Amino acid sequence: MQLALGLVLILAGLEWYFNFDFSLGIFYIFPVIVVAMVLKRWQVVLAAVFCAFVRGLFTLNEPMLEHILRFCMATIAYTGCGLLVYQINYSQRLMLAHYARIRVEQKLRHKAEEQLRLLAESSPAAILTVGPGGKIIAANHAACAMFGAADEASLLNHPVRNYLPLLADALSLSPEIDHIRTSATTWARRSDATVFPAATWFSIYGAKEQRNLAAIVVDYSEEVRERERSHFEQMVNYNRVLAGAVSHEIRNLCSAIAVVTSNIERRSSIAGDADFQALKSLVAGLSKLASFDLRTHTRKAISQISVASLFDELRVIIGQDWEDIGGTIHWKISSGLTAIAADRNDLLQILLNLSQNALRAVEDRPCRELTVEALERDRQSVIQIRDTGVGIGNTELLFQPFHPGSQGSGLGLYVSRAIVRSFGGDLHYVPVEAGCCFEIVIPFSSTTVVNQA
Repeated sequence: MQLALGLVLILAGLEWYFNFDFSLGIFYIFPVIVVAMVLKRWQVVLAAVFCAFVRGLFTLNEPMLEHILRFCMATIAYTGCGLLVYQINYSQRLMLAHYARIRVEQKLRHKAEEQLRLLAESSPAAILTVGPGGKIIAANHAACAMFGAADEASLLNHPVRNYLPLLADALSLSPEIDHIRTSATTWARRSDATVFPAATWFSIYGAKEQRNLAAIVVDYSEEVRERERSHFEQMVNYNRVLAGAVSHEIRNLCSAIAVVTSNIERRSSIAGDADFQALKSLVAGLSKLASFDLRTHTRKAISQISVASLFDELRVIIGQDWEDIGGTIHWKISSGLTAIAADRNDLLQILLNLSQNALRAVEDRPCRELTVEALERDRQSVIQIRDTGVGIGNTELLFQPFHPGSQGSGLGLYVSRAIVRSFGGDLHYVPVEAGCCFEIVIPFSSTTVVNQA
């Protein structure tokens, strides 16, 4: 701005001092050009008018009309030239700013691509991209290791059906189906034709026939082995508990029969009868059979279980079932109770069994509510499971195995109580005005107890 003003002053001083016979009007365009590079449009117009006015100060000997016409023509010329320079400069600035933005975006894109590449290469999960023809177009190192390929080149341009038929089937779905994002478990195949269980998360992107598929694949063979091993161990433990509980009932019956036979033997002459002696031998043998091997007590290692985490896990397991029937679950934890001494898996199975019984009880009821409450009472941990079902008419046979009227085998409550007793607690039925209520009671001091089903 100062430069433009200086040019105007220099030109005006030259014209005033030398009093030229010719006009220096053409040179007044340079201040306008300088101004056009830094000022706004309206300011450029004002500068053009000012330069045209200064130029006309030294041509006073011409007629007024000619003077006005020269002023107007000079104004138009200076303004047009200034606006042209302004537009060129403005376009150049926009281009430079756009170019700088592109460079920044390129750097950010390269950084993001590098981060994605590092993430993909360091990922323990296999990452695949499948083209429209069902062939693999990109794979990371984990995919090569998972599918037994020597390197990425061994996987590229090979049909994904050879490794994961599920992905090939998904890519061949109707092009009208879009926004496919889902997960699935399936059987995958390695290069040596061995199969393994795999979990995959994939999405399909692109338009119509030019769709691609991106997938993350995880080999969960180890998880399957651990799950099946855990199921087997639980089944063995439950069988042991059930067998122990049944043997206890058989021993009670055998003891009662032995007392009756002793009374009969004292009161009658049947003592010498061979059949009676055979009956006594059968009862004694049955008693020994029931106590053999099961008389050895099993010790359970008890740990402190967080009540909050236990309820969170139970909520995940049973929550959806109660939502499906429009039911409500109320969770309550006493502030003084933070942990329970028990076996976590066993206690979770007991709670699941009781909650499933409650679910069946409230299905046809207008009010479908379940309350799971943990509280402290007399130095004991108590978990209450209450529902708003029809209740229980005859409570005498609740914990009896195979009792008539049960919806299943009649072993659920029987086994649940035996499991609770295996780690020093007990399972009770609590009478309530409406619905049904059970309590799991576990002493605070339980650490390692004897299983006496």
